[in-house]
Amino acid sequence: MILPGHVAAAYLATRLLHTDRLGTFAACMFPDLVDKPVRWLLRRTPNDRIPAHTALAWALTTAAVWRWRGTDCARGWLAGYGVHLACDEVNAHRNPGRLYLWWPLKRYEMHVGPTGLQSSLADFRPASLAVEGALTLLAAAIWLASDDDAATIRTRASSDMRGARHASS
Repeated sequence: MILPGHVAAAYLATRLLHTDRLGTFAACMFPDLVDKPVRWLLRRTPNDRIPAHTALAWALTTAAVWRWRGTDCARGWLAGYGVHLACDEVNAHRNPGRLYLWWPLKRYEMHVGPTGLQSSLADFRPASLAVEGALTLLAAAIWLASDDDAATIRTRASSDMRGARHASS
């Protein structure tokens, strides 16, 4: 899955599980922020799903977040990371490559693949893009229909405006 689907999944997780948004959204992006540069820029792994797209990384980072930011953020991190891995697992059945969830504890025949954004996007099949689009549209529809999120945006915007007027006085 790519950025829109991961963001949509994180948003849905915060709505359904009532998790900390910072932890959920940060964790939802974390595996790609680690694995893509390690593969695409440094060429240190056989594909762009090692080492952060694993249960070991999920567990270690959740424990680190719990120690650093506390229980609420760690719950969000746990949910966001899990949602990221679940989304990628769904797509792994529609595209080349796979998820290596138990690496390095289990040996896998590794898919050698993409070396950059263009080659990564070339791996996506129409069915995968349909799943991504449907998930993104679902999250957008829920967000647009949500009074809570719209009120939060209005409150922040008006607060920012008051702050800007106060600063200029």
